[in-house]
Amino acid sequence: MNGPDTTPAGPTPGSRHALPLRAAAVVAARARFLLLVGAVLGLVAAWPLLQNVWDKLTGSAPAGGAVSGDMEYWCPMCPGVVSDWPSKCPVCSMTLVRREKDDMTPLPDGVVARIQLSPYRLQLAGVRTSLVDFRRLEHEIIVGGLLEAAGSDLTLAGDVFEPDAAALAVGSEGRAACDSADDPAPCRVVEISRAAVPAAGRRVRVKVENLRGDLRPGAYAAAKFLKPVSMLESYRRVELDRWCDETAVRTLASGPILGATDSLLAAAVRQPAARAGYTLCVPESAVIDTGSRRVVYVETMPGMFDAVEIRVGRRHGDFYPVRWGLEAGQRVATAGAVLLDAETRLNPSVATAYFGAGARGPAHPLSPARTPEGLSAEDRQLAAKQQVCPVMGGDLNAMGGPVKVIVDGRIVFVCCEGCEKPLRQKATLYLPKLPK
Repeated sequence: MNGPDTTPAGPTPGSRHALPLRAAAVVAARARFLLLVGAVLGLVAAWPLLQNVWDKLTGSAPAGGAVSGDMEYWCPMCPGVVSDWPSKCPVCSMTLVRREKDDMTPLPDGVVARIQLSPYRLQLAGVRTSLVDFRRLEHEIIVGGLLEAAGSDLTLAGDVFEPDAAALAVGSEGRAACDSADDPAPCRVVEISRAAVPAAGRRVRVKVENLRGDLRPGAYAAAKFLKPVSMLESYRRVELDRWCDETAVRTLASGPILGATDSLLAAAVRQPAARAGYTLCVPESAVIDTGSRRVVYVETMPGMFDAVEIRVGRRHGDFYPVRWGLEAGQRVATAGAVLLDAETRLNPSVATAYFGAGARGPAHPLSPARTPEGLSAEDRQLAAKQQVCPVMGGDLNAMGGPVKVIVDGRIVFVCCEGCEKPLRQKATLYLPKLPK
C-alpha cells in the first residue's frame, strides 16, 4: 500500500551537502562568543558619538548647562583644575562650577598670580619650600683706617655713611682685624664727629686694644661692628608705620573691637621678638625681583602657589628682612621659585584667568600708583580722563599701568594686557561703560 512520502526534504546523511553544512554550523557556534565581544567593544568605542547624536535628536543638554566654546568648568578650591565638561574635581571631589572662558576671577588681596602643578612636575622642577620665621639678622658696619699710636693703645679713624653711623654710638664694641695679627683685637668707638667732606658722612674714631703686642702703627686695620637689624632706627620707624596701617585696615574690616584686638595680638608677637634682636625674614633665593616689584611664591596647599608681592629691607647675608606682605608660619618656594615664575609667564593660561588682585589695599603707603611708561603726553591725558578699566572696573594703574588698545577706531586704555582680549571680543559690552 502506497502512503504519503515522509522523507525529509534536507540532505540525507549520505548526500554530498551534509558535511559542508555541518562544518559551517560548528564554525558559527564557535564564533558566537567572538562576535559578541566585538559587538560590545564596538558599542563602547562608538558610545560618545552615539550619545552626541542622541543629544542632538532629543535636544537634551548635560547637567549644569550647555557646553560651548565660550564656557568651561573650574574648581574654586583648586583653580588649576579646568574642564570643558561638567564633572568633579579630581583633587577635592568638588563639583566644577561653570564660567565663561574670558571671565576673570579676582584673587585675594596682595596675590598677583596663582599656579598649581602636579606632584610629578614639582619633583621634576626640584621645587622646595622653607618656613618664614624670625631670625637674628645683624647689620654690619666696617670702619677702616691706619693704626695710630695713642699711649699704650692704638686708634684708627675712618669715614662711614650716615645710615651706618646712626647705628653706632660712643662705647659700641667690636673686633678689629689686621694682616699683622692672627686674631681680631677688641675695639670700641670713642668718638663720632662730622667728616671733613660732608658727603662722606661721619668720622668715627675707634680705640683698639693691643693686648698681644702684634699690632703696629701705620698698618691698615678694619674694625667691624654688628648690630641687630631690629634695633636700627629705620626698622623701628617702618614697624611703627606698618602697625598703624594694619590697625586702620583691620579696624575698618572687622570693627573697632575685633580689629584692634587682632592688631594688638600681632604686635604682641613682633615687638618682643624685635627687642630680643629677631626679625621676620625670608630667604634670598625665594625672592623674585622683576624690576618693578619683588614677588615670592607662597604654598597655600600642596602643589598650589600664590605669587605674593612683598616689601623687604636691605639684604643681610642670605636673608631679607620682611617689611610687608608675609606672616610668620607661611611656606615659600626657595628652590625652583624662578621656574614657577617662568611658568606663569611662558604659560599664560595657568595664571591669566586669576589676575585682578589689588595690592592689599589701595591706600597703603607702600603701594604707590605706577607711572605709565611708553605713552605719549596725549595718551597720558586720555588715560587720566578715562581713569577706570572697562573690563575690570578698577583703576587703570592697578595692574602696572595703562595699556593702549584701538577698538573700532577708538582709543581705549585697559589696566593690563590680559584685558585686551576680552575687550576686543566683547567690545559692544565694554565700550558703553566708557565716558563719551
